[in-house]
Amino acid sequence: MMRFIGIVAGTALLLVLMSSAYNLAIAKWQYAHNPVPGNFYTVDGKQMHLNCTGAGSPTVVIEAGASSNSLGWQGVQPKLSQLTRVCSYDRPGDGWSEPRPGPHDAETIARRLHALLDQAREQRPLVLLGHSAGGLYIREYAREFPAEVVGAVMIDSSSPRQIDEFPRFRQDWEADKHAAPRQLRIEQLRVWSGWDRMTGNCHDKPSPEEASLAGQYDAEMCRPEYVGEEDNELPYYEASFKQADRLTSFGHIPLLVMSRDPSLAKIPAEIAEQPIWDHEQEALKSLSPVSWRVIARGGSHSLHHQRLDLVLVEITRLIDYLRGGPAPPFGTTTYE
Repeated sequence: MMRFIGIVAGTALLLVLMSSAYNLAIAKWQYAHNPVPGNFYTVDGKQMHLNCTGAGSPTVVIEAGASSNSLGWQGVQPKLSQLTRVCSYDRPGDGWSEPRPGPHDAETIARRLHALLDQAREQRPLVLLGHSAGGLYIREYAREFPAEVVGAVMIDSSSPRQIDEFPRFRQDWEADKHAAPRQLRIEQLRVWSGWDRMTGNCHDKPSPEEASLAGQYDAEMCRPEYVGEEDNELPYYEASFKQADRLTSFGHIPLLVMSRDPSLAKIPAEIAEQPIWDHEQEALKSLSPVSWRVIARGGSHSLHHQRLDLVLVEITRLIDYLRGGPAPPFGTTTYE
């Protein structure tokens, strides 16, 4: 009987090892067959990925939202880089930048980005573009390096106040933090054992304008060394909110605020949050005396996917103004 149990256990272990090896082999194959655009630079001993395209000044630097990376901006970047220099990058543990221990708060993120741009010898001045939590991070960058920043774009940006103004935000965040270690252990088991690969859970569908990048998206899935890293900023949200709130003004530089369409809110929780979100988005305009806001008709939180056309039009307007063109409609909020 014991011999039989030993044979079963050994067979099971062998199958797990084979499944794990298969997952590693496929991950390496996908990386080799889906070359990462851009370059890698060493920042504080770890490799960071930076992808800069186009030419011209100012340089637009894209700061993606939490749990997101440069790949989600490859619908925007090729088109915007026809106008000027554009850089997107991956924060540690996201996309193709190596994982590293924390902290992963706004202050640390801003300083790492600054060091990355220095390593790549990217020219200033900059227009900082922040989506979602990325809006917090560009605020901290502008606070620490104000002489480098000549413009800002906030796309459905997080507000430092939402942690306490949104119903249940703090409560849900605390619950997510508490659950994170257990969820990480489960995810590690699923990925490291090869289970997710064997059951077809290593695919990620890109948005329609990025359909040609499906291989790139899949290559970022089920990498054992990156398991759980997409949530590495979660424990530092409160610190990031407080740090971002220290910036009370961008100064006299053009600021574009773009927001989701409130009519898309359908469930009661979303409907209840919308007036608060609208108030916070309006408050972002006060960060510069030369700001304007555009509400993107049909655009969700990821409006740069649904309303790519509008994002390009408004950013082009900002760049043209910085180059001596006509002024955008400062002080206004429009529904486009």
